[in-house]
Amino acid sequence: MRAERTRAAGGREPAARPETVYARLKDAIITGSLRPMERITENKVAASYGLSRTPVREAFLRLEAEGLIQVVPQRGSFVSQPSVADILEIYQIRLPLECMSARIAAERIEDEQLAALEDLVNVERARGQGRSAERSLRASAEFHAVLYACTRNKRLASFLQDMQKQVHRARVLWPSTVARLEETWKEHAAILAALRARDGAEAERLMRQHLERAQASTLNRILPATPGDLNTP
Repeated sequence: MRAERTRAAGGREPAARPETVYARLKDAIITGSLRPMERITENKVAASYGLSRTPVREAFLRLEAEGLIQVVPQRGSFVSQPSVADILEIYQIRLPLECMSARIAAERIEDEQLAALEDLVNVERARGQGRSAERSLRASAEFHAVLYACTRNKRLASFLQDMQKQVHRARVLWPSTVARLEETWKEHAAILAALRARDGAEAERLMRQHLERAQASTLNRILPATPGDLNTP
């Protein structure tokens, strides 16, 4: 992670293809290697990747459109700070699409996918109070990724994975409590039972409940924070 942060912020590395700049910068922001309100410049990024400023500028524009970079006139470009509005917007998108995915998954899930989900649930529930937040979040992302794959809709799966990564960024900055992680895996276990029973309506209901609780938990951790304002001199 430290190496990725150095590369993204301006350290030296071998020349990269233009299309990788956007992906690498986005990953560095989402994983927290580049921190909120950290200044990044086109010149340093271009030099670190051995590229001209044109592909870097294009990457910056894409990241700005996604709300990951904030451009402040006469000051430069900064990594944005996730806000309550961002989380509400992401879950407004995730809720209907992911609930639909759970219903479809109940109809299409295969034995191998059920086994993969069961392994994830069993391992994480067995960790109990000793679980690592970082490891548990990765396992949770994997659980949802398997479910997305069950829809056999590549565009939907790709889009939902991107939305989940955006939420993951907030969870890196404001880590989940052990209690919430325990509840998360209980909820995953209930969803798995519905999938195993091929009960689409129940899988959809449980997914909605799970996401509503996840949203509330994330917002509760963000709200006490007092992030700085990049627009303030």
